[in-house]
Amino acid sequence: MASNLKVIIDNAQTKFKIPSGTRMLVRRSCHATLQHVNYDSQTEINVVFADNDILREYDNLRASNFEAQELIAIPSGEDGEDLGKIVISVERIMELTRVYNRPFEMGIVFASIHGVFNLLGRFYTDQQAKDALMLKEARVMNELGFSPLADFR
Repeated sequence: MASNLKVIIDNAQTKFKIPSGTRMLVRRSCHATLQHVNYDSQTEINVVFADNDILREYDNLRASNFEAQELIAIPSGEDGEDLGKIVISVERIMELTRVYNRPFEMGIVFASIHGVFNLLGRFYTDQQAKDALMLKEARVMNELGFSPLADFR
């Protein structure tokens, strides 16, 4: 299924050292998400590790309101082999992992999974859609060995 996926990762930020194994976690997260939805077309996803400033630059291109979110998903807008780009703020992931007392790896996995769902056109449009998507995200996280409901305190 998702073996037809190529994940290209670029580290555009210099504020934080990316922990070893992070790139592999991102690739596994993208693959697992596409497998979860039975996506079997050959495709490519570009992932950019950013900081909040870089994320804001991407957000300004979309003319929306930046609220220190952790990622932006930019669909390619074309049918073909490129699903799109996920821009993840490593800086914001670090902030959130401190606030919620979660491992960095869990934050990066969630951002990757959520980004792929966004590229596929799935969003938190209302409470019902949010609940349904969060359940799917939790299932993929569990498949990858991360329990979103675990208490890390």
